[in-house]
Amino acid sequence: MEDHCQVSPIQKISSVEENAKTMQTYLAISGLNCPNCANRVRNALISSLGVTDALVDHIDGLVEVSYNPDLIRPTHFMEIVSKAGGDGIHRYSAEVIG
Repeated sequence: MEDHCQVSPIQKISSVEENAKTMQTYLAISGLNCPNCANRVRNALISSLGVTDALVDHIDGLVEVSYNPDLIRPTHFMEIVSKAGGDGIHRYSAEVIG
């Protein structure tokens, strides 16, 4: 594994506003090749206002996102995932599946 691929998971303490109302949605993601890819996508999602948690399975290419629907919509997750791979090396795409 090359050094530029090393990604450590970040920790997030969600605000009271983010936790006021939560729902879950599921994404299918392509381009997840290793645990570092999963961390990169997870970090991008939980860094977004309204997302309280993201569980990423790089083997199956699935993500469970917990979020406040008053602050963010699932349609935004596709752009967030795509930008997570915007380093010229990693490319990810997502689709909301439920």
